[in-house]
Amino acid sequence: MRIRECIRKILCVATILALAAGPALADGVSLTEMSLALGNSVVRYPAADGIADETLRQAVDEKMKTGLDTDTYLNRMMTLISEESLRIETAWEGAVLGDVISCVVSAEGALADSRSTHRWTWSNIDLRDGHEITLDELFTDGEAAREALGQYLDFEVAPELSAHLANSELTPLPDGFRLERTGLTLLYPVDRLSTLRDRAGAVKIGWNEIREYLNNEEDGIPARIGAAEMITLADESAERIREMAESGRLPDIPVKIGDGLKALTDHFHLLTDPDVYEGGRLFALEGASFRDVFLMTDFLSEKWDDSIVQGIRMDRGCAWGLCVGETAREDWRTALGEPDDETELDGEKAEANRMEPGACDYYNFGNYQLRLYCDEDGILSSIVLAE
Repeated sequence: MRIRECIRKILCVATILALAAGPALADGVSLTEMSLALGNSVVRYPAADGIADETLRQAVDEKMKTGLDTDTYLNRMMTLISEESLRIETAWEGAVLGDVISCVVSAEGALADSRSTHRWTWSNIDLRDGHEITLDELFTDGEAAREALGQYLDFEVAPELSAHLANSELTPLPDGFRLERTGLTLLYPVDRLSTLRDRAGAVKIGWNEIREYLNNEEDGIPARIGAAEMITLADESAERIREMAESGRLPDIPVKIGDGLKALTDHFHLLTDPDVYEGGRLFALEGASFRDVFLMTDFLSEKWDDSIVQGIRMDRGCAWGLCVGETAREDWRTALGEPDDETELDGEKAEANRMEPGACDYYNFGNYQLRLYCDEDGILSSIVLAE
């Protein structure tokens, strides 16, 4: 109790950072960053703002605190004040998607004892009534979906994992998950799935890859968070795709064209050594958001301290109805119109660019170019946004 009282007093006098997490999609509701630093430790976590109904606000606040385990981290930080060699640090990501909040806290350091480790905590809340969303709510048949996800992890994801991982147990499904407009991210405990840096692992699966199991009813969670817009090429898709391209970003990938590469590699770390393609290098970073995503940059020297991201390439997932492995060339041309340019990729050209043989359509939007690559069957194989 004494520790809790100290924390409350410190919170009253500490400078709390309140940073908007981006435009909220629910009317008036947004996520705000709360931050407290003591000694060598810093705890950052989200709080919901703008919920008018007091009963709902209290319910959401309690659910988020419990799910994200913020009190545990604040208490732990208090006990480490006198331990100069020990620390904890948390960071968070999340968003308000329609009338759903989904967020995750990444915590690392001396979380329980002197040994450094990493842990995910999460919260997915329905703003209609304040309840914590379960995984089964995403699907029409939860049992069938879980079985399909297990098979997907065993046969699609497991072969991608490095043989050097200390832990690589993908199934059964973990308890933790995060929702985004483009897909579902499964959050693992570190003793089941770890990264090469011994952090807890995570796997992102695009909604398009599990579309047949999704609850597509109007009141279903996938529809309410905007998943349908990401996996369906419709009349309004062209405008969304144009806005996406003009922004210099691809959905739910935390990179913008023009970002400094070194800052990104320092923060996310390299998954593999950079690969070379015609005219530049491809960088693969750690993290669920970067699964089969590559950053394209120059190849002026062995170092990349001064390099910037010149392109973002996505070989898996979905973006406003463009679904890798699914969308036909004729369908995106119907939606977007005839391309500004096009080219064929024979075997030699494809190998030089680390692509599949096929073709590419070029669309110019503002300062950026959207390149849609297809295989020899005319099916979308890569989405590239470049300068």
